[in-house]
Amino acid sequence: MGVKGWEVVFRGDRMQADLLAAVLEANGLRAEVFGDTAYTIAINFTEARVMVPEDQLATAEALIRDAQAELSSSPEV
Repeated sequence: MGVKGWEVVFRGDRMQADLLAAVLEANGLRAEVFGDTAYTIAINFTEARVMVPEDQLATAEALIRDAQAELSSSPEV
């Protein structure tokens, strides 16, 4: 289910969605998390979604892509 004027940039674990939304917002983007808020470390009742306004989609995708590339190229500590 989409919301007019908004695009999904992430689907998955709620805690990851909350973290991603915080990172996007820290970079000046608007992000909304949709999904069940009744979760714990052990139980995730529903898939969460992070959505951004359509006009911020390219920037959000670039930030996510850059972060994934950084994670995959970082040496293990």
